Amino acid sequence: MINRYDAVVIGGAIAGASTALLLRRRHPELRILVIERDPAFDWKVGESTVEVSSYFLTRVLKLYDYLSREQLPKQAFRYWFHNGDATDLRSASEVGPYQLVRLPSFQLDRAKFDEHVLALAAREGADLWRPAKVLEVRLAEETGESENVVVVERDGQTIEVRTPWVVDASGRAAILARKRGWLRPLEEHPTSSVWARYKGVKDLDSVEAGGVDPDSAWSRGSVACRRLATNHFTGYGYWMWFIPLQGGETSIGAVWDRRLVQPPGTTAEEKLNWFIQGNPLTREMVERATLIPDDLRMFGNLPYLVDRNAGKGWSLVGDAAGFLDPFYSPGLDQMAFSVSWTLELIGKSRMKPDPMEFGKLLKAHNEGYSRFFRGFFATVYRDKYYLMGDYDTMTAAFLLDTALYYFVAVWPLYKKVGSRGLLNPPFYGVGGQYAVHLIGFYQRRLISIAKRKRKLGIYGNRNNGRHPRLIGFSLGIMTVQMFMKGLRFWFRAELANLWTYVFPPRPMKSSMPMPAAEPFEAAAALPIDVPNPVAAPGARARQTQEV
Repeated sequence: MINRYDAVVIGGAIAGASTALLLRRRHPELRILVIERDPAFDWKVGESTVEVSSYFLTRVLKLYDYLSREQLPKQAFRYWFHNGDATDLRSASEVGPYQLVRLPSFQLDRAKFDEHVLALAAREGADLWRPAKVLEVRLAEETGESENVVVVERDGQTIEVRTPWVVDASGRAAILARKRGWLRPLEEHPTSSVWARYKGVKDLDSVEAGGVDPDSAWSRGSVACRRLATNHFTGYGYWMWFIPLQGGETSIGAVWDRRLVQPPGTTAEEKLNWFIQGNPLTREMVERATLIPDDLRMFGNLPYLVDRNAGKGWSLVGDAAGFLDPFYSPGLDQMAFSVSWTLELIGKSRMKPDPMEFGKLLKAHNEGYSRFFRGFFATVYRDKYYLMGDYDTMTAAFLLDTALYYFVAVWPLYKKVGSRGLLNPPFYGVGGQYAVHLIGFYQRRLISIAKRKRKLGIYGNRNNGRHPRLIGFSLGIMTVQMFMKGLRFWFRAELANLWTYVFPPRPMKSSMPMPAAEPFEAAAALPIDVPNPVAAPGARARQTQEV
């Protein structure tokens, strides 16, 4: 059996569903097919949105009403630091917004959310084959045929689908890139992750956490809701996320740099429990919590890059186009950028452009997308895990990173060019390489300071009792103030570092309790993980396949 569609989208989660939905809205004459492997979506990570992805969800997809009713609002990022003198939540240093954030963002139950967007795409005219398995993709640019061919197994039948456009939204499976050898581990960033959902996690705004006194220092410490933030609990070489979900569950995960931390244990549950119980703050958070059965996942190797992002008649969206790190929740931002560019390319191809000119556009786009990924890694993530557990250096990095994110990515969307800004990710332009050197300078300095603090035995020496009142996360002057405050934190860290050369400090009497092995500089290269299919009801919690 042979079918023909104007575009075939492989994968029906948010990247594929939003591509299909927007194609139908902008080109209603097109026949769109979505092929989804799983009969139902499983819980997955990527629950936390930030300002760019929220712009895409609310203004481009027009889902503000749904998100307001069916998902949780998010109150930005919040960071928690501990040391030998700060072994509970009230004594820990805490960094986060004092007031409610001005721009929308959300904490998503991704299974529920992805199902909604996919159903919306089908309701607005996209055909959905589910469950169906893609057996083969033959690209026209490789075969010399006039169209691409997607071979699908559905209801026991093998079907050939011909189409001028294939959109790979298969996530980490990365069907197009993996088979063609375009997928490459980012060996400079050897990180792993394990996560699960829990019930009964402590509510940071409750009596249990803050007591009954509405005028206590804890209660007065934040007007914003602490629980609704993406709460980061940090340590040397690792961080843990606590993300609330609409049904009352909490997503908890750990990410670590394998050069710095090697969690013991043979199972994912043992590794996650080692992190949670080894940090006194997270141990307090889960003292009455229970793990939800059959919901434990692990990726042995997180980051990877893709050599090509688009070509003649095909494009990659979402995690199929690469992934760096969940810190700062960039995954759905990257989804918004890649989907926007896919729509742009399909739209331009519909105008019958000159083949040579379209080829130049594809070449420029692939180069720009590579600059975006590599620039983002070089300025934000390279060696970041050395400083994560230190209040002084991590707070400086967080403030500067966030302010620059607002200047470079958020302001253009909301105040200048609108949705066209989604076609210009950070570092995408040819001048992006110069920005990498400028922005990367403060990152290198802060990492250097953090390494010296650890060598001197004073890493995390200010991790207790600090609660800076940050008022930012807006499009006004507060962004400038956030940047200036970040500079002050950085300069103060530099001065303190210089002072150690004049008067070497004594090591901390009570070293930071942390689940960390002594650092070593070599991390074994691991293959890029592929998610397992949805578990059958009652199945054991399992680790992710490695292929």
